Amino acid sequence: MATQADLIFNQELAAWVQAIGSVFAIFVAISVPLYLNYLAQNRDNALQDMQKQKFFVTILPTLYRIRRYSGDFIEQMQSHQQSTQNILHTLETEYLELIPVFSKELHIFVHSQIYDPNLSQLAFELFHSEEILQQHLLQPENQKQLKHQALLTQHSQHIHDVSHQLIKQIEKSHQLQS
Repeated sequence: MATQADLIFNQELAAWVQAIGSVFAIFVAISVPLYLNYLAQNRDNALQDMQKQKFFVTILPTLYRIRRYSGDFIEQMQSHQQSTQNILHTLETEYLELIPVFSKELHIFVHSQIYDPNLSQLAFELFHSEEILQQHLLQPENQKQLKHQALLTQHSQHIHDVSHQLIKQIEKSHQLQS
């Protein structure tokens, strides 16, 4: 027959089991949603990385063109470095004609969910170059300024460097996946 002490012990044991069970239930109630959120976040990040890689592979030919044409433009400007006249109108370069095209191509991707600091910097440099070029083209022939030429050359160097960095970044990540 159970004594008074055994009954008290059994009641206390039941209370402790219930308390531990309640704490465990609270832990499960908190940790399961957190873990599911963690899995969903990882899935979303992996999906976003895949989209970023697809985008970068898609934009790679444009980056090659930007790098090539900006390099050609820089070489032409360096060969005329001693000139004190505005020579932009005498240059035979596709780069100046393609600045607005490149800007529009990158404009689409800047407003997407894909973020890359180098891509944002390249888009900024192209947008700024396009603005400088527009200011230059709107000036009457006798008022065209050398500062536009110098600014375009400076931005072209930045564009060349950033496009080169992006190309290397894409090629490196593509080699790692292969």
